[in-house]
Amino acid sequence: AMTPLAALQAGADYLVIGRPITAADDPVAAWNRICEELAVTGV
Repeated sequence: AMTPLAALQAGADYLVIGRPITAADDPVAAWNRICEELAVTGV
């Protein structure tokens, strides 16, 4: 599976992120981790 960061680096214009959030024990924390990962890399 491709991470959101990898998808953006590969040229994606849009992200569809479902299962990593809905299947997480803590969906809010999962969303925050994804946002932090993207913000730190500046993508």
